[in-house]
Amino acid sequence: MYELLILSMLTSRDMSGYKLGRVLSSTLVPRRDVSNGVMYPLLSKLANAGYIELTEHHEDPRNKKMAHLTEKGTKRFQELMKKEIPDDSKRESMYRFKFRGMSAISHNEQLKILTDYKNDVQSDLNVFQEVKVHLKDKLIRGASNYDSLVWGIKSLNLSIQICQTKLQWVQQRELEINESGNN
Repeated sequence: MYELLILSMLTSRDMSGYKLGRVLSSTLVPRRDVSNGVMYPLLSKLANAGYIELTEHHEDPRNKKMAHLTEKGTKRFQELMKKEIPDDSKRESMYRFKFRGMSAISHNEQLKILTDYKNDVQSDLNVFQEVKVHLKDKLIRGASNYDSLVWGIKSLNLSIQICQTKLQWVQQRELEINESGNN
């Protein structure tokens, strides 16, 4: 899962394993720390596959290694950007990983990713709205678990607002892409 983000971050510049770990941690949804025990074996795996080259900087007091994207890594990155995102618990993180790599792909590919994301978010929004209607109906009918229903509706309102904000964000990105394509 982390391979896409690492390769996408390296499309713009070489980075140390520490920096890649920090970017990875900040991009995960929900945000969580990525340990060196995860990061460095992954970098070794990518280097062994020929996707990146690791070079030591001896002038640095910590002897840090810098990761550099290879031609084979660029091709792998392009493959991963075109790959469908499964509808599972990692979906949001995977889209965020793709968003971080958008500058390295064509406008058409960017629009395809945004359309896929928009469709997934809209599907989530539809489900949240349907469940909210169902809970409101139960509330109107005088269900005995009134407080539970009220908090369920409040929680759904948060999910609905998050989806609506995501859809607005996508719409803004689509406009930017279309406007830059016309220039």
